[in-house]
Amino acid sequence: MKALALSSFDDKPSVMDVDDPVPGQGEVLVRVAAASINAFDVRVAAGGVRGFMTYTFPAVVGGDLAGTVEALGEGVDGFAVGDRVFGMMGMKGGVHDGSFGELATPTAASIAKAPDALRDVDGGSLAVAGTTAMSAVDAVAPTDGMRVLVLGATGGVGSFALGLARSRGAHVIASIRPGDEAFVKDLGAAETVDYTGDIAAQIGERYPDGVDAAIDAVSADLGAVAGLVRSGGVVVSTRGAAGKATDIEGVRVTDANANTAHLAPLADMVVAGELKVAIRKTYPLADAAQAMADFEQQHTVGKLVITM
Repeated sequence: MKALALSSFDDKPSVMDVDDPVPGQGEVLVRVAAASINAFDVRVAAGGVRGFMTYTFPAVVGGDLAGTVEALGEGVDGFAVGDRVFGMMGMKGGVHDGSFGELATPTAASIAKAPDALRDVDGGSLAVAGTTAMSAVDAVAPTDGMRVLVLGATGGVGSFALGLARSRGAHVIASIRPGDEAFVKDLGAAETVDYTGDIAAQIGERYPDGVDAAIDAVSADLGAVAGLVRSGGVVVSTRGAAGKATDIEGVRVTDANANTAHLAPLADMVVAGELKVAIRKTYPLADAAQAMADFEQQHTVGKLVITM
């Protein structure tokens, strides 16, 4: 099959012929229709996870996917050949099997059946970013009028977090750079702050006591973010920045991660028109290397999707 893969640590990923994957125990063979790019994919492609994951070359890149089941591995229940599915590759124990190819073998526990009305490009964008965002919003538990700051609001996780928080009645403040106002307003942002300027000054002027909560999809240090939130509020990191910390000067801090239990509710929201998948551009598989370069080098506004 054709796939975007690494042949060595010295080479950039390119589209090449690789052996068709064979589903193992608990895996499903999927003919991939669409797969979106996430920041972790860029890190994998750069060899950035070799310290804790083993690469087996050729190593196919990619985590998200949507497509159709072609075969079932041993021990798989709940799926049948011909089912349309979406989700993520799951924990594979190393870097070898990815979703940026014509075929993929995700773990059955990491995918869900796709509603008939769910487009492949949307389903292929939901798993990593969407489920992480839903975990973050669940941790915030917004109520009507709650003031929620989303840092990284134009990216994959941030754009989903924005829409999900708004769907629960939150007053969402989106961090953007000038020119992105229309994008986040279309997703439901009530107001914006310019992250190329002094965010603390902007928030302090509007909300002297701080916002009620912040979802942080960009920072490695939550100290400054916690300073934007009122005492008793919460900061949720989608980058693991909270670590073992639970409190910073009276502000609760926690991490949020991807969770496949969120796949079905996310899909239902998209089909119902309650959540928008912000797709900026789609690329054919032949241009997958360019898609990865664009993700890495360009300002992130919405999802980039590879179609097979």
